Amino acid sequence: MMKDLLLVGGFHEVIELCESCGRNIVGIIDNNIVGDYLGYPILGTDEDASSLFNKYGNCELVVTPDAPSLRKKLVEFYSMIGYCFATIISPSARVSKSAVICDGVVVQAGVNISSYTKIGKFVKLNTNSNIMHDSVIGDFCTIAPNAVCLGRVTIGVGSYVGANSTILPEIYIGKNSVVGAGAVVTHNVPSHVTVKGIPAK
Repeated sequence: MMKDLLLVGGFHEVIELCESCGRNIVGIIDNNIVGDYLGYPILGTDEDASSLFNKYGNCELVVTPDAPSLRKKLVEFYSMIGYCFATIISPSARVSKSAVICDGVVVQAGVNISSYTKIGKFVKLNTNSNIMHDSVIGDFCTIAPNAVCLGRVTIGVGSYVGANSTILPEIYIGKNSVVGAGAVVTHNVPSHVTVKGIPAK
């Protein structure tokens, strides 16, 4: 039996994703919204997380922010309290039987995850992104809508791949780097840098 969900962050796309998966959302933890959001109660803020655990500790968490660094910070914070995390995969996503999907991953509608790929912990794959064969997406990465990672691509931990970008085959993106929207990456990218353009520089 699937556990109930708590969302960390009131983000309507993720709410609708969880609903499409038939998951029951019991509430939202959000620092900026009060009352309720889309019919779900706001249970408190991050400061209330420890006290909320007494009542909601059996729920699984979904951490909604797109920014990899913020998602990592929130996962570490809530993990220390004792919360567990859900993996949410849209029923309209295509996931190869040979793909490995780690804990806490969020996969939105229309995503393609091809053969022998590995999707690391707490990765967020946005709408219609395409992860091709033998690619490795590091923990906490975000792949934005319509981005394409071609075969044998490796994306380092905590990196962000922008919307409509293309990573050519066998490219390595270092950790905590950013690929700009619409970029075409033709060469390896070091850690902690931002590249953009065609070809990406």
